[in-house]
Amino acid sequence: MKKYLLFIILISNTVFAQINFDDYFLNKTLRFDYTRAGNSDTSYVFFEQLKEEPFWGGSKINLIDKFNFGDYMLIVYDSTGQNLLYSRGYSSLFKEWIDTEEATETSRSYYESVVMPFPKEKIIVKIQNRDRKNIFHTVFEYKIDPKSYFIVKETYDKYSTEKIYYSGNYNKKLDIAILPDGYTKEEIGKLKTDANRFIKAFFEVSPFKENKDKVNFWLVNAESEESGTDIPGTGVWKKTILNTHFYTFNSERYLTTRDVKKIRDLASYVPYDQIYILVNTKKYGGGGIYNYYNLCSSDNELSTKVFTHEFGHAFAALADEYTYGFDNAEELYDLSVEPWQANISTLVDFESKWKNMVDKKTPIPTPDTEEFKDKVGAFEGAGYVTKKVFRPTHDCKMKSNNTNEFCPVCYKTVLEMLNFYSE
Repeated sequence: MKKYLLFIILISNTVFAQINFDDYFLNKTLRFDYTRAGNSDTSYVFFEQLKEEPFWGGSKINLIDKFNFGDYMLIVYDSTGQNLLYSRGYSSLFKEWIDTEEATETSRSYYESVVMPFPKEKIIVKIQNRDRKNIFHTVFEYKIDPKSYFIVKETYDKYSTEKIYYSGNYNKKLDIAILPDGYTKEEIGKLKTDANRFIKAFFEVSPFKENKDKVNFWLVNAESEESGTDIPGTGVWKKTILNTHFYTFNSERYLTTRDVKKIRDLASYVPYDQIYILVNTKKYGGGGIYNYYNLCSSDNELSTKVFTHEFGHAFAALADEYTYGFDNAEELYDLSVEPWQANISTLVDFESKWKNMVDKKTPIPTPDTEEFKDKVGAFEGAGYVTKKVFRPTHDCKMKSNNTNEFCPVCYKTVLEMLNFYSE
């Protein structure tokens, strides 16, 4: 497909193939922390620190990204710059912020972090940004000597951890670290009860319920000073360990945190591929950013549905399929190319999307009528806009809480990602 060919071109003379883990890496993590700063016109990356973490939770087989998802790409080469050792797409809260009105008026900085297996020898790390034409450009490059005494080697034992659901070797499973926010010392028992409730709900959704043997859940029992979370719009401020808050970018239900350094420190207690922050509140909301983090409120009546919806974002890079009633597709998307998310399309290269899953009798675009309610097609209205961007089905977990199932396109993407992490 065109988007994969583009990525191969960008890595020039390297071979697009998985490497032998033990030839290049140790079974622990190297964390690369940096600050991304700028505004709607430009951005810069500034190095912060390198940190050694005790576990490598990822696959030892699938080290090279094959999906080409995300607004950014982490690429790791050997010291010659010729051999590609590791790559991973991801997104961040900064990327969402630069699309806000505030970013047109001022500049801000966001702390970010990426992880990779701990190298045996010197490496070159590159951070790439995707432009509106879906082309990646290197914006930062850094040479790393794994023997440097400046690599932080702090270890933590303040909080206990649990294998709350364990199916086997963490290098061969999808490992999800559940981190709490707004649970006091007296509420740690509630945390475990809540976590088990969400895990139960997680395994009621396909394809997770058919693949329980490919997933581990880990719990870090970290308490907060106060119960709950920040709700700026109503003047509620709480002292919590991960500093989560609603009203992100003035969206009441958008629950996030900018305290990425603390998140990584807590997650390092256990092996992990995905970070899920469980926030102790009844208020409806959540958030999910691809290979960055997931968040969900614990006690809303819709929380278990939100849990897997947000996981669709952060794990499989799925786009929201609902709209905000806006017709300004051109402001969010370059309509001459396909969005990089697997479940939305501009139809300019529909063959590279899910056209092969559409029945030949189904018209494209697809009328949103009763006749096609249960069909895969191309339904207008997705990715927050009402026109010119299309979704695969009438409804889906990524569109509304009216269904608890992923549509066939989203299901396929989630399953492929699940297999990628568990081989």
